[in-house]
Amino acid sequence: MKNSHRTYRTGFGDLSFEIECNNEDAYSIAKFLFLDFPDSTTITLTKQYDIVSSGPIPMLSLWDGDKQLYFGKSRYQLAYILMNEIIFLCISGNDSHHALHAGAVYKDDSCIILPGKSGNGKSTLTSWLIMNGYQYLTDELLFLGSDARVLPMTRPISLKVNEAHESWLLSEVANEEIITSNKGSMIPHRLLNTSFRAKQPQITDVVFPEYKPGAEPCLEEISPAKSSLYLLQSHVNARNLDGHGVSELASIVRNCRSFTLTYGSFDDLQTIFTADTVLF
Repeated sequence: MKNSHRTYRTGFGDLSFEIECNNEDAYSIAKFLFLDFPDSTTITLTKQYDIVSSGPIPMLSLWDGDKQLYFGKSRYQLAYILMNEIIFLCISGNDSHHALHAGAVYKDDSCIILPGKSGNGKSTLTSWLIMNGYQYLTDELLFLGSDARVLPMTRPISLKVNEAHESWLLSEVANEEIITSNKGSMIPHRLLNTSFRAKQPQITDVVFPEYKPGAEPCLEEISPAKSSLYLLQSHVNARNLDGHGVSELASIVRNCRSFTLTYGSFDDLQTIFTADTVLF
């Protein structure tokens, strides 16, 4: 393997990152993860990481200075650790936006955010929506400004191994273009949404999804007060904001529609998102 050192530069908000890669294989992992991150607003380096790939298998390692964060053969594990490192830095250093654990999609003048805990089905529902006419923003984390504009952390779609619906999505994509392991899979969103365009739209709808195998789909509109309460459960940087961001978040939600959604199959979602009596 040709040992051509390359540096991958990326950023988010006012943070800037460099990932030093010892060869093209290492560089391909960084590019896979951060191809669609929004540009940083600063040239000041926030953090540097190193990815080292060596040997015919190859063996991989991830470094934060002299600290080794990963060593082994799993591209998925290295990618997962590196992405979480950068997510943590983006959250902990942000005191101007509401960081929400949420997916987000948009179509025309509509922008739907999908807040929820891990395992609620955000990533798979986001994937289903972008295969049915919506544009991808994120499936994991977004930053919401006081103007209700979404700054999405646009990354590969990440699925954990624990739900039957994962096999549905993996059957739709070319496996040689994803990073996968027995712990989960990362799927480039462009495989599902080839017309992707980066955008920072204003939210129009908040949908709180919950996946329950076999359940009939149930969409219920909820009040702004209840929506604010649910959103606070997905708010991950409240301590950084004045008043924990409660009043500002409530003000944003008052100008949106909010729903809870229970679903158990994707065929039934057609009645909610793509029927003639479409709500979105």
